Amino acid sequence: MKLYFLILFLTTSCLKLPTSEEAQVHYSTQHSNWPMQEVCLNPPIQEGIAKEVLMAKKLTVVIAGGENPISDKKWESYKPSFPNVKNSDRHILFTQSCFIRSPQAQPDCVGESCKQIEHINHYSWIALSKIVAADCLPKNSKECDPSKVKSGQLAFVVTEKCHRLVFNDRAIFLYGPNGEKAIMHATADGHPSTSVSLPKGWRLNEESLFKPLVIYPFGGENKCFYNVIRDSLMQSYHQIKYGQDFYP
Repeated sequence: MKLYFLILFLTTSCLKLPTSEEAQVHYSTQHSNWPMQEVCLNPPIQEGIAKEVLMAKKLTVVIAGGENPISDKKWESYKPSFPNVKNSDRHILFTQSCFIRSPQAQPDCVGESCKQIEHINHYSWIALSKIVAADCLPKNSKECDPSKVKSGQLAFVVTEKCHRLVFNDRAIFLYGPNGEKAIMHATADGHPSTSVSLPKGWRLNEESLFKPLVIYPFGGENKCFYNVIRDSLMQSYHQIKYGQDFYP
């Protein structure tokens, strides 16, 4: 399976994320509406540097873009102003990616109005996703830290992002006891593994894809939610099936 590099959020343990109950998150597990003719904010996936920053106060992930994006050369030594953090490299397992609007943009946006522009250290950035909550399994876990998931745990990071992903060839799926299903989309070291301790009733299985698997966000209507799941090996998954009509 071909691997690329991507920056993924949640690289710092100093952020205290509310649970979905505390954040009053409640969304339909039906797919969102998706435009017939999408316009992607991001370029096609390619090997190289993905320049992303987590804006800690806004819990928003931004990517270099707009009128004054940071260059690849300057990115190498770049240190965002506190409390923003530069995200770590991740090996991704999907082959296509399309963001159609920033989290705060209106569903009927067109062109530049689809972009939420942020400015950090005189550079311009485009908002791509917003982290709204984090839940852990088992539910009686004393701590829920998506950056340091413990053996036998899973962290569910509720994220707003209007993002389409495509997977090809082979994939690792995470299955839950109530019909839940997720697909692995990134690893920390470039070596996907099914040998990881999981909560009771959860399992991993590597499978062949006989045609491209396209995934879309959830929430129904014009909402865009994903549960991004992490295990103790810091492998990450997008949830693609739920065990109930609404989350949580």
